[in-house]
Amino acid sequence: MPYLILRDGVPLWYEEHGSGPVVVLVPGWTITTRFWQRQLADLARDHRVVTLDLRGAGSSGKTPDGHSLSSYAEDLGELLDHLDLAGATLVGFAMSVSVSAHYLVAHGAARVARFVWVDHSPRFFVTPSWPYGLFGSFTPGQLDGLLARLRHDRPAVTAELVDLMFAPREDWMVPELMKTPTEVATAMLAAVAGTDLRPLLPQLDLPVLAVNGERSAVPAAVGGWLAANLPRGRSIVLEGAGHAPFWDDPAGFNRALRDFIQEEA
Repeated sequence: MPYLILRDGVPLWYEEHGSGPVVVLVPGWTITTRFWQRQLADLARDHRVVTLDLRGAGSSGKTPDGHSLSSYAEDLGELLDHLDLAGATLVGFAMSVSVSAHYLVAHGAARVARFVWVDHSPRFFVTPSWPYGLFGSFTPGQLDGLLARLRHDRPAVTAELVDLMFAPREDWMVPELMKTPTEVATAMLAAVAGTDLRPLLPQLDLPVLAVNGERSAVPAAVGGWLAANLPRGRSIVLEGAGHAPFWDDPAGFNRALRDFIQEEA
């Protein structure tokens, strides 16, 4: 599998599988290409599937620089340009929803025809006017505490977060996330948690499918809100799935993705 050398010299790891209509799978916070294993073989039967490790994560280059949503979005744009993709279905999970939204606002839909928004609240924090923050109660003070714990007890906190995302945990999962240096992991989390995507939604004028897990820390009702507030949005909730519906219910997720691509082709 190849690397793309980015504009600042950082090597970006990416993979390609199969042929056909293009699907780009973008992993979330410290997540790597390995977490898409329940999609790759299935989707590659009739699609060209591209996936990557964000800078600082997995097999991509480790650097203290460029850990902002706009920088990750530029990295994504460089990869799509390098591969000369067109008409792609962009799939962003969690933090990478924010990365993908920043890419689409900056670059439009020249290379991306449709977007799958996987289990992500556009605003992490609950306010009187926004009930769909994480857990229905997440606050800036709780984020500060989480970041401090992440800096001082990285393995334990990473295990807690893996259990939140991918229960039951498999042995390889925590070591995979630990490939991201702690200072990068905290910068990633701070960047996504401090962002409110709601002002960007009117600019996402392409078909968007929001996929939520019924038992996720992200309130499942956020999907219906997104469908009502995106120019061309729709939503589904996968019953029994958690924060990673593509992992908990791969058959349901892959089917929903295929249906979305066919309907919006």
